Amino acid sequence: MRFFKLFLFFCGFFCYNERKKEAGSMAKAKNDFLSDKFTPARLPEVCAPRKALLSRFNEAAEDGLVFVSAQGGSGKTVTTLLWLMQSKRRPVWIGLDSYDNALSIFYKQLATGLYSLQPDNENMRRVLTDTAFSSTPVEHTVELMSEMYPEEGRYVIVLDDFHLITSGEIVKSLPLMLRRLPHSFTFFILSRNDIPDDLLPLLKDEKKDVIRRECLRFTEAEVKQYLSAVGSFLTPDEVKLAYMATDGWAIGVNAIALSGQAAQGGGYDFAHFFVELAWSKWDDRLREFCMRTSIADEFDTQLAANLSGRSDAHAVMEDLSRSNSFLSRLHDDTYRYHHLFQEFLQKQLDQSGIDAAMLYKTAARYYMERGDYSRALRFWLTSGDYKGTDNFLFNFLFRAQGNGVADYAAFLHSFFAEELPPRAAREAPVLHVLYAWYYYLTSRFEDYARHMDAIILNLPRIAKAGNEFVEFAMLAFHVDYRKSLPAQVTLYHIFGKVLISFTKGGLATSIASFTHNLPYMHRSNRDYSEIALNPKILDKIDNTFAPLLGPEWVYLRPGILVSFTYERNRLEAALQENTEVLGLIGPDNQPDGRICVMVLQHSILWQLGREAEAKEAMENLTAFVNANAQYFLPNLTAYQTKLKLLNGNQTAAREWLDCYYVTDTDHIEFFRSFQHFTTARAYLSLGETENALHYLTLLKDFGKNGNRPLDRCEAGVLLSALYWALGRKKEAEDELTETLEVLQPYGFIRLVADEGEAVVPILKRALSKVCEKGYRGPLTRAYVNEVMLAAHSFGVSHKGYIRVRAGKDKPVKLSKQQASMITYLAQGYKNAEISEMTGLSIPTIKTHTSLAYKKLGVTNAMDAVLKARELGLIE
Repeated sequence: MRFFKLFLFFCGFFCYNERKKEAGSMAKAKNDFLSDKFTPARLPEVCAPRKALLSRFNEAAEDGLVFVSAQGGSGKTVTTLLWLMQSKRRPVWIGLDSYDNALSIFYKQLATGLYSLQPDNENMRRVLTDTAFSSTPVEHTVELMSEMYPEEGRYVIVLDDFHLITSGEIVKSLPLMLRRLPHSFTFFILSRNDIPDDLLPLLKDEKKDVIRRECLRFTEAEVKQYLSAVGSFLTPDEVKLAYMATDGWAIGVNAIALSGQAAQGGGYDFAHFFVELAWSKWDDRLREFCMRTSIADEFDTQLAANLSGRSDAHAVMEDLSRSNSFLSRLHDDTYRYHHLFQEFLQKQLDQSGIDAAMLYKTAARYYMERGDYSRALRFWLTSGDYKGTDNFLFNFLFRAQGNGVADYAAFLHSFFAEELPPRAAREAPVLHVLYAWYYYLTSRFEDYARHMDAIILNLPRIAKAGNEFVEFAMLAFHVDYRKSLPAQVTLYHIFGKVLISFTKGGLATSIASFTHNLPYMHRSNRDYSEIALNPKILDKIDNTFAPLLGPEWVYLRPGILVSFTYERNRLEAALQENTEVLGLIGPDNQPDGRICVMVLQHSILWQLGREAEAKEAMENLTAFVNANAQYFLPNLTAYQTKLKLLNGNQTAAREWLDCYYVTDTDHIEFFRSFQHFTTARAYLSLGETENALHYLTLLKDFGKNGNRPLDRCEAGVLLSALYWALGRKKEAEDELTETLEVLQPYGFIRLVADEGEAVVPILKRALSKVCEKGYRGPLTRAYVNEVMLAAHSFGVSHKGYIRVRAGKDKPVKLSKQQASMITYLAQGYKNAEISEMTGLSIPTIKTHTSLAYKKLGVTNAMDAVLKARELGLIE
């Protein structure tokens, strides 16, 4: 269906060409398509001279933002192209695909498109080529826009196929860009979906600025006019029949136009017509050139020459880019096909008998030579020759330059969008390493465990691929949440049998991050709390896994112990110890470990009330992050916001929730877990109870499932404070008691005490219970009392952020999803059956159900159904 857009262009182009034969050669007319970057197709009105619709586009364009929402084949792209021809504005056309669904890639495209309008602007070029662009693409794009020269011209930016962009970060951050565009810009977004809620506030008039399918439909008069324009002269009755048969749908109208018969038409006819009119008229060498190069989303002269085997590749590309809008020169020597034409070419390639696998391998080797290891790996895997994966995966894992875990995860999301066949890992067991890394990073615990087990089973074969793969397997094994550190040390011999040597400097320093960009050392790649119970295990780690970290282990080892001193509320001792750790870090150490130590230094000074020193520590931390680790900015902002929230700053809560990287989720991704805690606190401070419960429930489950006791307990203490404020005192007491029982063996105090007065009354109740003669639980009076005193002391100087108030007679209200879950339970369905019927994941179903239980004050399905029926919440 998507082929229609490009095909309609060719239909018009060839009709136009036939009418211009007497005016000169085709080459002269083709010069109009010359461009520097992101050039759209330009269509003559003979395609579909829809004056009324173009007038509608004109009216919407006056407001600066136009959102065209309609199904494929409705004419979104073609009509926009026609309007561009008429408007005479200078366009930047960005055709999106699924690989653009990552923040850094999306904004690199947008920023490059803006730069193409002012290619001589050195300040814009400096921002665009900054090595930190991928770490903070939104901020860099804002800076790039601020460097634009003021011009009197009018411009248009078009985002085509925006429905392929599902990233919440992109959708939420886009208004930030649009608000900063000069008034000389008009922004068009073409999508098969409706306009996202985040963009609605930017519209001046939704009825005018959102153009939907009904506006794009052909009227009966337009059907007649269009059919006549392409030489299909039907009788009035046939025209009426054509209109009724297609309901004015552009792709259907065009099918009838091409066939000349009202009863025929369909997707096949478009491809057939194009083959007859255009493709069949090209010489064999040109057709083969296009098919061979179509395997790459973009290509330069060298890659095109490698793929086609033609030494005149540059001349062919130049001629095509000048004469056809389906090949655009992006910049310098880089070209891309219109994605619709690329799809057509790839289908032709599949039927041609050309060895496509060899073409993908050729592209893989090309990108390997240029150090673009992610593209090289993707092309090699697409070739289907999995046995040759080792070298490509090696370079991707250990030679690629990282821009932070979030950017790396975004790439892997697109990489895993289409799963490889099962035989891939069988033929290339090193792929289990990539799988394990991805699933661990995104907290898909069961998938991670499955591939980690496969790594152990295939370790001898993996070792043959290279010693670094053995080390990487060790790293993956080290963070295996199912095994304690003593157990891992005991099993070290599994790797020792095949390990030749450790990488100089530590292999962990060459991957995205050994802390995964998290700010607390003892709660980073894994929760190290068990070391607090058995510090001697560090001696065994020294001789087993420590060399993976190289010189970083010198300060990480004592740094973990300092974290425990802090958690035990021995602040003066922690300050002395952490200051010594700071002295162990040199200029050659990695930024992530240094950040953890700097964050702890500030935390201690802040807790001690040494305001001037804390301020200086924060300034040093911020300066270091801005200069060396901009990818850490979201977590730094989360940390700073948390401190403001502890002082009751509701403005900080709103500002945090407005950040583009704070998006709603039903799944806690490990590397964003720290940010999610700040999000939960922000909702608590604003009294948005349901949102806070949603995040805290997810975070508690995340801590349990990943064997991260501190994450589990932080969520638990926040839940306890919330329950108490809601008047659900028994639940609050149970939740906090469970949390204290987990923390007491470690002697950790700060995690609970930092909630201040919000938990003091619950602690008093817990202490009273512990002091009863009949109490047989594990909690001690001394420990609970110490936590309570610390919480009270903290609460004296910090307001806290719990803003909800219990209402005794407050009516119960279930969300639509929660009511649906209870209704399904009332009908006897199980979670797996509900998942199959609704398309929701089982964890999401459990979250909605759990929240419903909490609102209803019940603990099981039967009671929930009865209570919901009693209250009239379900049928």
